Amino acid sequence: MAVVFTRIATPVPGRLAEAAEFMKKRAAALKKAYGIDVQINARFGGPVGQVALVSYHDNLGQIEDLRRKIMADVAAGKIPTPADGLFSHAEDAVWLRM
Repeated sequence: MAVVFTRIATPVPGRLAEAAEFMKKRAAALKKAYGIDVQINARFGGPVGQVALVSYHDNLGQIEDLRRKIMADVAAGKIPTPADGLFSHAEDAVWLRM
């Protein structure tokens, strides 16, 4: 079953531009390393300033495999990580496509 992965992050006040730039770099790195097309979205309404990375996958196994690779590459310094204190909150979610 097809799934959608989201990571929604709330930058600390005054750092939205820096957060958006980080998200663009992260999305580009994911595309280059794994061929993942990642959408970057900014929230309109609700908690203003939230940014979201969204990607679409064929199944849960694909996400599990990618997460293992990404975690290893983050630890190896191959994938960008946010500066300390850039985000006040981040949440990942996996959605089933209907």
